[in-house]
Amino acid sequence: MSLFTAKAGPSGASIGSTAGGLLLEKFGRLFDRYLLRAHPPARLKASEAADLLGFHEDDMTILVRQKLIEPLGEPAHNAVKYFALVDVEELGRVRDGLSVATNSIYERNRGKSGEGCSHEVSDYRVGSN
Repeated sequence: MSLFTAKAGPSGASIGSTAGGLLLEKFGRLFDRYLLRAHPPARLKASEAADLLGFHEDDMTILVRQKLIEPLGEPAHNAVKYFALVDVEELGRVRDGLSVATNSIYERNRGKSGEGCSHEVSDYRVGSN
């Protein structure tokens, strides 16, 4: 059982029934899944990487397209993509990287970043030291 799972409050209502409680439950699942492991997985699926970074799974496509993070190996276009934990952690730790990633998502959601867009959002790249 997680440290963050919903518990019944004094009135008998579940704490997890509120918006804040749902967020707490999601954090609890992430905490249990990744942070309590003795050895977290070195390879993450797109959904797992997105959870750790605070993005939606669909946003990972945009981050890969902008070359902010690279999948492991050379996967086919329609293959399941895996990401290195060290790359995900680095992107999540560097404020500039998160800012560029977030702006890429904003730009895409505004409809300004089309399929044929050839400009680069930034020079920030994970692992480009």
